[in-house]
Amino acid sequence: MMTLICIGLFWEYAMSIFATLFWLKLSTLGLTFYYIRSYKSKEFYYYQNLGVSKSLLWTSTLTFDFCLYIILMIQVYKLYT
Repeated sequence: MMTLICIGLFWEYAMSIFATLFWLKLSTLGLTFYYIRSYKSKEFYYYQNLGVSKSLLWTSTLTFDFCLYIILMIQVYKLYT
């Protein structure tokens, strides 16, 4: 949801707001990481029983989300200009 909000704001304000949106996205990823790691830690047992480590889950999930964000920003920029 945060990615869509950032994309909408980027569509409206173009490159003048990019730095703010970049740091907003990174901070929300950090807050999401902290919240889920703190309050939902017991839900990771399913993946641990499958042999998938927490670090692999976090790395793949956060990397995918951030790459999707960057790709969508590039696409919106191409459409905008």
